[in-house]
Amino acid sequence: MNRREALKTAAIVVMTTTVASAYTDKQIVNRTKMKIADPAHPTKAELKHTPDIIVGSKDASGYTLVEVTVGKEGIIHPSKPDHWIYEIELYADGKLVDRVSLEPVISRGYLGSRVKLDGIKHLRAIAKCNLHGEWESILTLGS
Repeated sequence: MNRREALKTAAIVVMTTTVASAYTDKQIVNRTKMKIADPAHPTKAELKHTPDIIVGSKDASGYTLVEVTVGKEGIIHPSKPDHWIYEIELYADGKLVDRVSLEPVISRGYLGSRVKLDGIKHLRAIAKCNLHGEWESILTLGS
């Protein structure tokens, strides 16, 4: 193996190690699509898993800050070794805009992204809990 190939191999090993996850797929025990049973009276468990979509200010280039937190009405989802939000996805009119993978304990359910919202009608966020499935919120934007 020449020097160039050795350096390429070393770089690939370093990158693979860097993006390796602290959890295994076996810890993701529920991938069921969930929803609030009675939207007029959500339970604390339902509120804890529901993504909250917050639309912030637009910057000089026309990109708007969109934040997704997991938990509503002051109920925050935990981040423990055996119970955490492992992924959040953000969609604008059905198109994937951003996705964040989260590690247990060291990170908590949050996604922040700058998005061009001109002409966008709906934002959708999906929060994925390793124990309690996938929870969705949809925010309809005004004209």
